Amino acid sequence: MLQLYNNLQRNLLMRFILGFFLFFIFTCTVAYASKSNAAVFSLKIKGLNVGTLSFLGTHDDNNYTVSGELKSGGIFKFINKQRYKATTTGTLINSYFKPVLYTELRNKKGKKSSAKLTYKNGIPQIREYDPPRQIKVNTIDPNTQGGTVDPLTALYVTLRDNNSLEPCQLKLEVFDGKRKSQVRLFPDLKKREDLIMCIGEYKRVAGFSKKDMEEKTRFPFNIFYKKTREYQYSVKKLVIETVYGTAVLTRKAR
Repeated sequence: MLQLYNNLQRNLLMRFILGFFLFFIFTCTVAYASKSNAAVFSLKIKGLNVGTLSFLGTHDDNNYTVSGELKSGGIFKFINKQRYKATTTGTLINSYFKPVLYTELRNKKGKKSSAKLTYKNGIPQIREYDPPRQIKVNTIDPNTQGGTVDPLTALYVTLRDNNSLEPCQLKLEVFDGKRKSQVRLFPDLKKREDLIMCIGEYKRVAGFSKKDMEEKTRFPFNIFYKKTREYQYSVKKLVIETVYGTAVLTRKAR
């Protein structure tokens, strides 16, 4: 179960999301309805509470700022305490989110790691990566990652409230300084009782270990929106099938 939790954190939530969930050429085109978004989600795997994901984002017509945190919960906070905190700032150009600065700090049972990315003309620049990246055959050159977004920008765009005419259209290329992944929502809106369901996919693209790529590269997921008013949608739940079973993000009432 510990391995399950570690892998889900590393490969899905924080590298997406799903890195999943879940990170323009590929930036995302979505309209924004309000000046701020805040949400807290519980994370369960096979019905077990393993953590909490929260974020707070603010933006005006030209800029955005997001802070996010993922921390272990339930029994895991006693046997495998972890916390991930990140911030990102960027610009909004014709409703496209373009990061300018991304920082992250992870604390796993007292062992800390960090990363800092800046962006020049849409190309990520690695300013800090501790422990340092090990150069391998599958190492990604950041200069080839123009148009990608950081994991927190991807997370915010995927899970925030939005007022799009087509909420199920999304395509993101995500780069975290080491790995590249892709998040997509397909234009196939379905209704489930009082919710709207979008079908999506998280895909490992490059920079992952050989073991990760052989294990699985595509992770289908469903994201459920509540229509709060005309063309206004609020994410209520995200369900993804992993190699360890079903993982569910559920939005908590404020």
